[in-house]
Amino acid sequence: MGKLNGKVALITGSSRGLGKAMAIAFAAEGAAIAVGYNSSADGAVDTVDTIRKAGGDAESFQGDITIPESVDSIVAAALERFNRIDILVNNAGLVNASPLVDMKVETWDAMFAIHVRAMFLCSRAVMPHMLERGSGKVINMGGTFGMTGMENFTHMSAAKAAMIGFTRALAKEVGPNGIHVNCLTPAMIKGETTANMSQDYLEALRQRYPLRRLGEVEDVNACALFLASDDSDFVTGQNLAPAGGEVMP
Repeated sequence: MGKLNGKVALITGSSRGLGKAMAIAFAAEGAAIAVGYNSSADGAVDTVDTIRKAGGDAESFQGDITIPESVDSIVAAALERFNRIDILVNNAGLVNASPLVDMKVETWDAMFAIHVRAMFLCSRAVMPHMLERGSGKVINMGGTFGMTGMENFTHMSAAKAAMIGFTRALAKEVGPNGIHVNCLTPAMIKGETTANMSQDYLEALRQRYPLRRLGEVEDVNACALFLASDDSDFVTGQNLAPAGGEVMP
């Protein structure tokens, strides 16, 4: 307990799913949480209430993180509320499938907007503050598709691969200033997405993983906490994969 005492974490897409679980886990370790969300207002309220009821500190900030002005507004408001941002988790994402021949340009663009453009905008917005303080942790939420590729997910595979490349480049750029940039690359995690999948498909996924099981939220949280805490102070530019052995970077 207390690995993140005194830290402030801005987590995009933390009104639901992995982002919400991560926000609660970070708060349990002492971090104050800036809950970023766009349309899931009820979920954001629940995340904040859950953290506060447990004795933590949290505030929600609404905005479309694919729009520069909106991102700048979220970061400015978070800094005004908490006075600092030590950790940025670029978590907001989108999942949908489409064969390439049927894929609309809008579908492709939306995938890159929420994963790549938003990551760029949020990282750019917090970077002056981190550079001024000479410290910071940026965690980009990638996925195994970015390493292995996946049929019917060319857009998501390409976007996740771009996130890995961005992570490595930015780590080299800001490492001399004391800022760490890493990527988390989980495999399929039990949750809202898997709830709508057939048992046959889920079993086929399990057989792809050497550990023969799907990931749990706790598996991802443990890795995220490591990258956010002082335990990872000599780790940057890495692609950490809680993926049951599906990928071995």
